Amino acid sequence: MEFIAHRGAHDVFTENTIDAFKRAVDLEFNAVELDVHATADGVVVVHHDETVITSKVALSIRGTYWETLHAAAPLLPRLSDVLDTLTGRAHVYVEVKGRDIEHYVAETLKASRAEYSVHSFDHTTVLRMKRLMPSLQTGILQSSRLVDSAAALRAAHATDLWQWHEYIDHALVDEVRSAGGRVIAWTANVPAEWRSFQTMGVVGICTDLPLYPQAMSQSAIGGSITDGLL
Repeated sequence: MEFIAHRGAHDVFTENTIDAFKRAVDLEFNAVELDVHATADGVVVVHHDETVITSKVALSIRGTYWETLHAAAPLLPRLSDVLDTLTGRAHVYVEVKGRDIEHYVAETLKASRAEYSVHSFDHTTVLRMKRLMPSLQTGILQSSRLVDSAAALRAAHATDLWQWHEYIDHALVDEVRSAGGRVIAWTANVPAEWRSFQTMGVVGICTDLPLYPQAMSQSAIGGSITDGLL
């Protein structure tokens, strides 16, 4: 099973920053998950919201040039910087949040030697990314349980189903696997659930907890994980 640090390991460092991603690697996470938008000049940056808020100003990423944005929020990284940092160290799952930025994301990914995948709540974004990069591994995010999740994957030409953890069960995993897909649980912050997910055939756990691999080894043998909490 793959353990994915949600926005990096952000127990000590700010989420979606280089330091948070480095900490995830130090904690032996297999992968990180991050969010991207694009600036007015087409630079793909890693941030959850479309607006960057500092103590002095609130800036729209889409409406601001990279140099201005970087000067106001120096911890905000470019996707290319994160990919360079994690090349050969961890898989990078890129959630595309900004609208109509697929070509910027594709160009950034094509220039990198890192291992990466793309996913989004906007399934049309995923389809457009697949058309730009036919060999790209892609996924769709779901916060609800669809009647036919396999059909949603096929419609987006995706293979990874990022499913909100409360709606995962054997039937869903079997449905997705029969369609040639994989289920990734997000955001699963209860280590006691992880063993159950593993038994079902879930391939990835996206979590906010900086516990891996201690929590998994303890939950797998039924032990307490409270001592490992930071």
